[in-house]
Order: sequence, then structure tokens, then C-alpha cells
Amino acid sequence: MVSEVSRRALAAFALTTAGLAAGAGTASAKELVFWSMWNEPEPQAAALRKIMDNYTKANPDVTFKVVWNGRQNQTKLRGALQAGTQVDFMDQDSDQLAGGLQKEGLAYDLSADLDADAKGAFLPGVLDVYADAGKYYQVPYVYNTVNFWYNKDMMKEAGGSVPQTFDELLALCGAVKNAGKQALVIEGNVAFYNILYFANHLERAKGSGALIKAFEDRSGAGWSDPAVLEAAKASRALWDAGCFADDARGFQYPAGQQTIALGDTMGELVGSWLPTELAESAGKDFPWGAFNFPTVKGGAGKATDLQVGLLSFIVLKDSPNAKEAAGFLKYVMSEEAQKILVEDAGVGVTRKGVEWPAVLGDAYQSASAATALSPFGGGLNVAYPDFTSQVLNPEYNKMFLGETTPEQFVETLVAKTKEFWAANK
Repeated sequence: MVSEVSRRALAAFALTTAGLAAGAGTASAKELVFWSMWNEPEPQAAALRKIMDNYTKANPDVTFKVVWNGRQNQTKLRGALQAGTQVDFMDQDSDQLAGGLQKEGLAYDLSADLDADAKGAFLPGVLDVYADAGKYYQVPYVYNTVNFWYNKDMMKEAGGSVPQTFDELLALCGAVKNAGKQALVIEGNVAFYNILYFANHLERAKGSGALIKAFEDRSGAGWSDPAVLEAAKASRALWDAGCFADDARGFQYPAGQQTIALGDTMGELVGSWLPTELAESAGKDFPWGAFNFPTVKGGAGKATDLQVGLLSFIVLKDSPNAKEAAGFLKYVMSEEAQKILVEDAGVGVTRKGVEWPAVLGDAYQSASAATALSPFGGGLNVAYPDFTSQVLNPEYNKMFLGETTPEQFVETLVAKTKEFWAANK
């Protein structure tokens, strides 16, 4: 139940924040239709329901009708929109929205609804990741970082420390192997996880957004940069250094990550959802730590640059209640609402100063100190999803698993990029 202090705070927030609840003080009631990527039994759904209930208690003229669709939310919503169903706002993985409803021009421009204070509430770079020509169409609210997630006790027992350079990462692999364990694990069948090694190495060498820059050279020559071949070779060097067990090539998700919970492997390069996925099998006392992808020699990228997996809301462009929905999303970014997401859903959030669950403490520090952000896997999947899924990811995985060479991988990217742009003039 909302306390009187909380009720007053919410009411004051609604009255003093421009555009927070358009129509406040009038008799006109608004029911906002929200389609969600969560399933109703999930803790994230319960947290959002609490946030909506709190908002309605402070703003009785605004109520919510929710459809809990699960992860296929955007796909289901497209069909509903075509059938004339009214939806005011929805949520989904930010990458999917950027390449989907936002790219298709179906998202409401929130720029005028986000004043300087609202924009300044976000952690570094978050609001700008999916901005388009200076306009904002998404309100990111859940924050996943891409880090090496690892067992702190295992690193300590191996006499290792958090690597600052890629060479130090290879040395750490050797130390853990000498202690009778494996340093890292992969899921052999999950190419979009495995390519994180290549994408992060290339961004450390060339800076954030390096994959997109390479691909957008329509001659294909962008992939001929020596840093691309070096990033591919670095992926194979991880195998040579004994970072992975040989049988990891055959792991089918989630077999690989389970080896971390079982104490056979130190860690994995993946999103910050890993501790949640392994909570039951690893146990509540598992000593989780996280560190950023290390720097590479002579690289332009910084160790504080991050790849991220955000979850966002968008307001539908044709919503008759767009202003009211935008107002609610500003409340979702309030300290009170963001704390509900942390405490009840156990997720990282996008507001500055709201600490994440203790198990994600290292990730929160990474997010707070981030110098540049790019989408999961470097962002090529957002701008050019077909090329990423049909060429980049599968060709990389073949090379990574030893079926082709780094040189062949680069040659294929050059040729397929030329073909792509010739067909898409």
C-alpha cells in the first residue's frame, strides 16, 4: 500500500512536472492501453503493475489496461495495429524497437516531453543510444551491460586478477587452467553471444560503432582494415590459450553457462542477465563479479566503453493518449519507480543514482562510468538485421569454432558486403 508521504510525493510530482499527466485537474478520465513484453507471472510484470497502481492512486483520472504478451510483443502488436486495435504504449528490447517500430515510423516523438531534468536523469549515454537525428523515440528503463561475468573466488584461488589488457586476459586463462578449471565458456550454438568477442575487440581497436562503420563502406574495404583480421585472430587465440574447454564447441544453450553454476568454469562474456538466469542453480551466495572487455594494444577504444542490452518503452505515434502515456513514462524514470524495479524485479535500471541489486554491483559501476555505449554485439544487428543474421553471425561462428580461418572470414565479409550494397542501391 502506498504511504501518505509517497502519495503526496506522487501528487506533487504530477502537478509540478510539465506534461506529466496531461488533463490533470480535469474530469476527463484516460485509460492507457499498454502491451508488454513480460509474462504476467514474472517479477518484472509485478513491478510494473505496482508502478502503474501507484501512478493511478496519485492520478485517479489515469488508469491502465495491460496485455501481457511475452517476448513476441512487437510482433503481436504489429498485427493488432493492422487490425485497428488501439495501443498507447509498449515495451520491448531496445534493439528490436530501433530496427522495428521506430525504424518504421510508428513511434511517437518524445523529444518535447523530455525536459532537461528528465534527460539528465539517465545514466551516461543511455538516452542517446537510440536517438535519431536528435529526436527521442524510446524511454529505456531496464539496463543490461555486456561484461565478463565470473566467479570471484575461482579467480582468487587461481591467483589471477581482473585483466586490464587482452594479453592479460589470455594469461588469466592460463592461470585458471593451471588451477584445474576453465576460465571461460561459450554456447556453441549461440552465434550472437559468441560474436561479442569479435565485436568488443574491434571496438577496443577502432572505437564504439566500429562494425557499422566497416559495413557501411559499400566497397567492402571496411573489413580489410587490419584491425578486423586482428579481432578475428584474437577470437581464435582464446582457444589457443586454453580459455575454453574443447568440448565447449558442442554446448547447446544453456549447457555452457551451467558449467559456471557447477563450479567448472570461471565465467562468460554475456549480458548482466546471467546471474538471474543462474540464480537457482548457482545459489544466492554465489560470488558474482563482472569486468569490462579489456583494452587492446594501440586501440582507440576505452575499457570504459560498453555494449549494452536495454529494454525500452515507446509511445505509439497514433495513440490518442500520447501525451498522457509520455507523462507516465516520465514517472517510470522517477527515483521511486526505478527503485521498485530494482527491489521487486531484481534488474538494473537506467536512472542515475539508483543502485542496482547487489549481485549486479560491478555492472552498475560499469554503467555509471561508461564513456561510450553501443548496442549488444556492436549495433550492426539494429541497423542491418538481415546481413547480421544471415552473414556476419553465422560466418563468424564458423570461424570461431574452427571450421574456417580468420582470413577466410574476412574475405567472406568483403565479398558479401559488396553483394549486399549492389543489391540495395
